[in-house]
Amino acid sequence: MGNGRFGVNWDLAQRIPVDFSGAYWLVPGRGYLCIVSQIPTTPGAGTACNETWRARREGLATISFSTENGTTHPLREMVGVTRDGARSVLVYTGSTVERIPVVDGIFALRDSAPAPPDRLAVR
Repeated sequence: MGNGRFGVNWDLAQRIPVDFSGAYWLVPGRGYLCIVSQIPTTPGAGTACNETWRARREGLATISFSTENGTTHPLREMVGVTRDGARSVLVYTGSTVERIPVVDGIFALRDSAPAPPDRLAVR
């Protein structure tokens, strides 16, 4: 994977410690932060990037969908980072709201919602 349009610096990549089946890294770029994800059920790697100032203020997350053990039950996994001092992230999906704790600037959610969130709110 090259530097791409965000100028990512792979030497500064840090593993995001979550207890999910995939692997997640926070990678800085030229004025950007990116989360690179490697999900066992998805070939290749996914990347979510945003401007550093915006990612630090509003958070940055990557979301994947799969089915567990070949069943039809959806599994949504979301891994993200946010600003220092944040306590939780509210995840709005349709008419439901989930509060996810933030620990050391990291948040993670695993649920069965079949759609991406409509929005996230950092608290």
